[in-house]
Formats: sequence, structure tokens, C-alpha cells
Amino acid sequence: MKKIFQSYKTLPADVWWLLGADVALQLINAAFALLLNYVMIDHGYKDYDITSINGNRYLAVLICAYPLTLISERINLKNLLLIGSVTAPLLSLATLWCIHFHVSELLRLITFLWGVSFSLVQIMALPILMNITTEENETEAISLFFAIGSFTTIICGLFNYLANLVFPEFSNISLLALYCFVACFGPFFIFKLKDIHPKSKAEQVYRTTKSDWKKIGEVLIPVFLIAFGAGFTIPFINLFFKFVHNVDAPVFSLINTIAFVLVVLGGFINPIIKRKLGYKFAITFFQSLAIIALFLLGTTEWIQGYAFAPLIAMGLFIIRQPLMNIAGPLTTELSMKYVGEKNRNLVSAIISAIWSGSWFISAVLFSILREMKIAYSNIIFITVGFYILGVVWYYLLILKFERSASS
Repeated sequence: MKKIFQSYKTLPADVWWLLGADVALQLINAAFALLLNYVMIDHGYKDYDITSINGNRYLAVLICAYPLTLISERINLKNLLLIGSVTAPLLSLATLWCIHFHVSELLRLITFLWGVSFSLVQIMALPILMNITTEENETEAISLFFAIGSFTTIICGLFNYLANLVFPEFSNISLLALYCFVACFGPFFIFKLKDIHPKSKAEQVYRTTKSDWKKIGEVLIPVFLIAFGAGFTIPFINLFFKFVHNVDAPVFSLINTIAFVLVVLGGFINPIIKRKLGYKFAITFFQSLAIIALFLLGTTEWIQGYAFAPLIAMGLFIIRQPLMNIAGPLTTELSMKYVGEKNRNLVSAIISAIWSGSWFISAVLFSILREMKIAYSNIIFITVGFYILGVVWYYLLILKFERSASS
């Protein structure tokens, strides 16, 4: 165990400050992912209304991803990070206010701006991390970056469950407001960062060649397949548990805590898995097992009348999370290496745009499908189909990367 964590000690101080700021942001992200849909249900929103409103957040990231890349070439990135870390908790509180008073049209606008504030940190963080680390410890930095979402989910999930036991009168919307106030400490970490100035004009590369675009396209196709598929399920999986298996917020929070403890453990051994087994096994094998678990999770709707069905569904969810998430940092690292250093900022922005754009489209389609009374299981199977295509493409991409690396 000591050997596993030894390599993390060599990370520069700026990496830890940047990760600290991301913790504050992800605290909101995790808490809202666990509870926001339940809060909206409590305030009378239908599942198709919830997905439609949440889609505005993903639309925001889609719209501002590429402009942020252009802006990042001209100003101190620390300023963008600071704006994002200040506005995210404030807009999160505004979101809760709109839900509480059922101001739906203003809620759509606030949700859109909320997505913009998250983009200011999330889109730029990964390229910055790769620029302030070395070849020897960049895998560790990326693994930590991805682990933060899991770590905050564990904290939020456990706290939500315990708070419900100790203070049952403490509502879900009050819990979310508490997380927003805690996240206001995020700017403190940004202030500790050194200035992150854009490259000089002599260093900037403005032209992306035809060869570059070919590589970028090859990287983006599996991202789109997996992101589009995920958009039908991941943001709304708590709706599946609520309406199919009658699992309420505290229990859903607890199973997420268990699942993401496994995700974090898997994240820490990511570098070892990659170095011993390579991308081919570490990515495609674990993702394939995750797809099987997700398919079986969908089939539990067929047996929802049985008392054991929710337990099976929760068990499969817990298994699926670490299997799929363990490959996330590795697919990102593979993509960034494949496209080359000069294209990283561009690719990071496009990947963020693809995820958000795909989730926006998926949210719209999910809303339509649910309004048509399409079963949750059938919607999950759409995700499974796109996941299969994405994993196959990643396998082919790994083969290509290994051939180019050895030549």
C-alpha cells in the first residue's frame, strides 16, 4: 500500500492547490447529482421536466467550450479559474431558490449559467495539470483529478445518509444549500496557485494540420459514442431507482458512497494497472465488465415486483461504477498522448463540448421517451449499445497508438 501512494508525493504544490479548488467544485457537483432530482420531485416536477431543465447545463458547456479555449490563449488562466470557483456556488444557491419557489423559466436560465461557471474550471483544469506535471507523475495527477469526483461523492453520500438518520427533519434542499456554502472556500485554493500565463506568440501553435485533425477525429469518436450513451442513463439513474425500485435519496446516497469507495481505490491503482497490463487490458476489459453489469441493472425492471429486485439493482450499480470509472483516466491520458501536446487544450475543450452536447441531446431524448412512457430498462439498453460501440473503437485506437509508439 505504501508503494502505491509513494509516487503521489512527488506531485508539485500547484497540482495540490488546483485539485483543492476542484474538490470544492466537485462537492457541489456530487451533492447535486445525488439529490437535485429528488429535490425537484419533492417540489412537483415530473421526470421529463427534470431532464429537460438539467439539459440546459450541458448545453451551456457545449456552447462555451471552444470559446474558452480561444480565450485561454490570451489571458491568465488563474482568472478564469477564480471566476468559476466564485460563481459556481452562488449560482447553485440560485438554482435551489428557483426550485423552491417553482420559478421554472428563470431556473432554466440559472441552470445554463451554472453550466458556464463549471466550465471555467473543468475545461481548463486537465490541460493545466498536464502542463505542470512531468511524464513520470502525470498519470498520478490525472488519476487524482478523476478521483476527486468519486471522493466527493463518498463524502456527500455518507453525510446525506447519516444526516437523514440523525436529523430526519433536515430536508434535501437544505443539505444542498449547506454544500454550496462549504464550496465557497474554493477561491482560497485558486489564490494559492501561481499565475498561469498563456504562451508567448512565438510558442503558440495556431494552425492545426490535416494530420492533427485526423488524430483528433479518431480520439473523439469513442468519446462521443460513450458520452451520448451515458447521457441516457448516468444523470438520471436516481430516477430509475426512485420510480422503478422506490429507492429514496438517503439509500441512493449510501449505495453511491459504497460504489465510489471502490472507484477511488481503483483510481489509486490505475498507474500500476496501466504499467503492468497496458492500455488494452486496463481500458477494454474493465469497460466490458461494466457494460455487462449495466445491462443486468436494466433488466431488474422486469422483476421490480419482487422484494429482492432493489437489492440486486443496488448490487449491480455498486459493481458497475468502479469498473467503468477505472478506465476514465486512462482513456483521457491515451487521448491526450495520441493527439500530441500542441492539441491538448483544443481536444480538452472539444471533449467537454461532446460530453455536454451529447448529454444535452440525450436529456432531450430521455424527456421525450419518458413522456411517451418508454420503460427505463429500454432507455438503459440504449446506453449499453453505445457503450459497446465505444469500447470496440477504443480497442482499435489502442492498437493504432501502440503501433505508432513502437515505430
